[in-house]
Amino acid sequence: MSDEQKLEDLRKRLERENEILNATRNIRKIQQSEAARASSDATIEETQQRIDYFQNEMSKLLSKLLDNPQRVKNSSSNSTESLQTLQTSDGRLPLSHSRQASNSSPNPSLGQDLSLNRPMSTVDLLKSSRTITTNKVVYKMHELAYKLEVEKKLKLASEKLEQLGMNAKDGNEESGEKVILLKRALQKYQGLYIPGQDGDDSNKSPGAAPRRPMTGLLQVRIAGIRQQSNALTRDARPAESMAVIKIDGAQKGKTRMARNGTLGIRWNEDFEIPVRKASEIEITVYDRPEHTAVPIGMFWLKISDLVEELRRKKVEADNDAARSAQDVQDLAVRSPGSRHGSISSSENNAGGADGVDAWWDLEPTGQIGLKFNFVKDVAIRKRPSKLGRQGAVRKRREDFQEIQGHKFAAQKFYQIMCCALCNELFTGKGSQCEDCSFTCHTKCAEKVFIKCISSKAADDPDEAKLNHRIPHRFETFTNLSPNWCYHCGHMLTFGRRHKTCTECPVFAHEGCSDLVPDHCGMPAETANKLMEEIRRRNQSAKNQKSPSDTKRSPQMMPPTPTGEQFHGHTEDRLKQDMENLQLQQQHQQESEQQRRLAEEQRLAEEQHLAEELRLKEEQRQRQQQQKALLLQQQQAYQQQLQQQHQDGDQSYKQAQEQTAVAQNNRQHGDNDLFRREQQRLELLRLEQEQSKQYQQQQQQQQQQQQQQQRPIPVMPKIHTPTLKIVNKQSNQPVRKVGLDDFHFLAVLGRGNFGKVMLAEDKKGGELFAIKALKKDSIVQHDEVESARSEKRIFQVANKERHPFLTTLHSCFQTGTRLYFVMEYVRGGDLMMHIQRDRQFGERRAKFYGCEVLLALQYFHQNDIVYRDLKLDNILLALDGHIKIGDYGLCKENMAYGTTTRTICGTPEFMAPEIIEEQPYDRSIDWWTFGVLMYEMLLGRAPFSGEEEDDIYDSIMDDEPMFPHGFGRNEQALLQSLLMKVPHLRLGAGPSDAEEIKAHAYFRDVNFDDVYHKRIPPPFIPKITSAKDVSNFDPEFTKESTSETPTDYRLNHVEQGAFQGFSYVSPWLQP
Repeated sequence: MSDEQKLEDLRKRLERENEILNATRNIRKIQQSEAARASSDATIEETQQRIDYFQNEMSKLLSKLLDNPQRVKNSSSNSTESLQTLQTSDGRLPLSHSRQASNSSPNPSLGQDLSLNRPMSTVDLLKSSRTITTNKVVYKMHELAYKLEVEKKLKLASEKLEQLGMNAKDGNEESGEKVILLKRALQKYQGLYIPGQDGDDSNKSPGAAPRRPMTGLLQVRIAGIRQQSNALTRDARPAESMAVIKIDGAQKGKTRMARNGTLGIRWNEDFEIPVRKASEIEITVYDRPEHTAVPIGMFWLKISDLVEELRRKKVEADNDAARSAQDVQDLAVRSPGSRHGSISSSENNAGGADGVDAWWDLEPTGQIGLKFNFVKDVAIRKRPSKLGRQGAVRKRREDFQEIQGHKFAAQKFYQIMCCALCNELFTGKGSQCEDCSFTCHTKCAEKVFIKCISSKAADDPDEAKLNHRIPHRFETFTNLSPNWCYHCGHMLTFGRRHKTCTECPVFAHEGCSDLVPDHCGMPAETANKLMEEIRRRNQSAKNQKSPSDTKRSPQMMPPTPTGEQFHGHTEDRLKQDMENLQLQQQHQQESEQQRRLAEEQRLAEEQHLAEELRLKEEQRQRQQQQKALLLQQQQAYQQQLQQQHQDGDQSYKQAQEQTAVAQNNRQHGDNDLFRREQQRLELLRLEQEQSKQYQQQQQQQQQQQQQQQRPIPVMPKIHTPTLKIVNKQSNQPVRKVGLDDFHFLAVLGRGNFGKVMLAEDKKGGELFAIKALKKDSIVQHDEVESARSEKRIFQVANKERHPFLTTLHSCFQTGTRLYFVMEYVRGGDLMMHIQRDRQFGERRAKFYGCEVLLALQYFHQNDIVYRDLKLDNILLALDGHIKIGDYGLCKENMAYGTTTRTICGTPEFMAPEIIEEQPYDRSIDWWTFGVLMYEMLLGRAPFSGEEEDDIYDSIMDDEPMFPHGFGRNEQALLQSLLMKVPHLRLGAGPSDAEEIKAHAYFRDVNFDDVYHKRIPPPFIPKITSAKDVSNFDPEFTKESTSETPTDYRLNHVEQGAFQGFSYVSPWLQP
């Protein structure tokens, strides 16, 4: 739909809404009942909100058109005239107003609450006080579709229970009424949705967000409801209403019955509900017109969203308090009498720490007044008394089940998923392929017949196959109803563009559409049943027939029934005949496929043979060219030697003639000339011997090259013997580094695959830190690409010689290990220093934090996520400045908005989204930066525990604790960085590190001075000698530097994976 068509559609919608508004106002004038007037007022308010929403969207479209004059020029005259004649009185914006809108800032309601200067959360979108926005419409559609599918599933279960004779009539009727309410609400928001007008992507898709269970005490205050649509009664009296609180579908409390008044219904009742591992709060309002309660409105909220909203309000209150204190200090310096800043911030903080109190949308109509608070039940965790070292982990699911090339691993889903095999909805445990994300029931994983796209296994000729290869005809559509992907099983996001088949009801994400099997027109469950039957028949046929049998003999056909048996077995006989016919067709198809496979194999072998012949011919031609080139060089060299001999003989004859003339003339005093001639002849003889030696060296090099069968390099030009030294200097070989060039002195650290050792260059005496990794461990853990990536990260750090990143000297390898030769940072790591000092002071922690911030910013500018920031990986140089090392967990190609799912990092530093196994972006580095700053400032970890699972629980459930007297700016910074919702985290926006630099904590920092090391460091490490390792952990330095022998021997293919690993930095080349 083009922008002009959207404008026309919006114009029609505005006209309809204005007609409704005018009609409702006219009706209200003649109404006498207070209840009727209240209902009209509610309709007027809702209609006015819809008009404001459509006007905002029209203003955005008009601004978009005016920003593109070419499109306005190419638009039709009727469309242009209709835009120019828009009138404000009937809900349409004039063209001049749109120009003003284009020059002004966007509407604050469109995705951001400017009063709080933060993006709107999912809890904000549920409040009735918020104006209608595109984000709210899309979110509501998604949540309503999700809830609708849940109620449909409950209704279906109740119907099955009724069929079994159990008493489930009440549940069936209630689910039926709720389905009607949810359909009405969904239709209302579908009428508001404008295709193509997507809001910002800051709000995470609610369907993809996990419904994480929470434990604690839920406090709810139900104030009342208003603007609701009550059920009809036989008399004029309004029906009585009550509100019921449910936690994950179980009723936990209800209000008293009350009748509707002029201002709605008021209950003002408080509830305290213990919650244990629950995920959702649901409040349903019931009317009782007769004897049966009828639901008239619903509201639901995820407990995890409530907890995060309470946490965010607390962070905002602390940030406002810190900002207020700083403003008071500034105003005290400038004008001591001014106190406006502190008053405004205190007003904003009112009621911010004792719950969330608001009027919320009741679906499909109405509003409900609720106040929520939740006190988490935090387990008492035994925390370590001081910081300690922890190794990084990279989790890989090893307990997977391989079926048809799929690596199925058990996974727990908190949202409703769709099985890709049986197409039934499920929650909880399921199976998902690690490679292609194919998702199904655990019980269905064993029945999967679709091969994984990453499977490299060849087709088995005896394997059962389904000869139904009809590809789907996918086309792009905008999803406006509850649909699930037929591959990954996730619910399709509302308002987004996805793929659907035009021939059968199959839906998929754009990235999953290529993975859906070509079974158009056949449900996956039917295909699975056919495959099972084919396998069973094939197995029975193998058991009954001999290997030489190829066709089914007539004697094996079942006997034809006669007489009384005919009518009883006719259907079975027909089925048997059909199965026999299908089996014969299956045998024919298998033989045809075997023949086709044999033909393909024969063609492949012929192509392979032709390729080998071509390579041999190319090799033979290269050898001939090599011989010809060598022959030419030898001939040229021989000619040169002959010329040199002739020159030498001629010089010798001239010397003899001159000597004879000198003797005949009796000039005995010319002895000096005679001696010079003898020296020149001796020099010619030495040059001839050097030429012979040079020729012998050339022949040896040629023999070595022929043995190694390498391409012949370009031979150097032939020079005269007097220019040999110049030629040797201009063709020096590339510098090579090996294990024999170093002498190992001490162990500096140890990791998962190897250790870091202090080494001395045997030639120059320089000291380096060499990281040695075992090849067998790398291969067994599938970390070959990770090792190559670490080398590329080092090259990025070398590119600009960043002052706070460790640089690489060289790389080399042996048969069993890889070696990274790095610069030696002699001051040790920060973990060693903080264990000595217990904690860093405020100035020292801030100094280190600024330099780490610049290092992470450099990584992000090069699309790299570090993922393993901790005190152990931050080294201290002798000048007092830091350097980050160990790039083993870095991830490349991570620009803004790019996500990955690898579970890796140090447990205490892992971000919540990694623990939840959700896609994450580069904002996880700012989470780890927050944990790092917390540890440097307070000397302890914000989240800890005895076991790894305890640490994860602490990260997900606990809040960081701050001592009394802790700085407000410091606390505000840490709370903003340790925000559990990724897109609300400080630094998560497109400006990345600039958001953190602009924080009040770094207000007095000049980062240009930080980068150029102009700020004097607060601490200088001390060493007694160049080889002093006292700044490193004695746990490592007391170890032996000898390498542990390995029994595993890599084969040729595994060794080939490390080809091209060797590297020498450009500034070290001769």
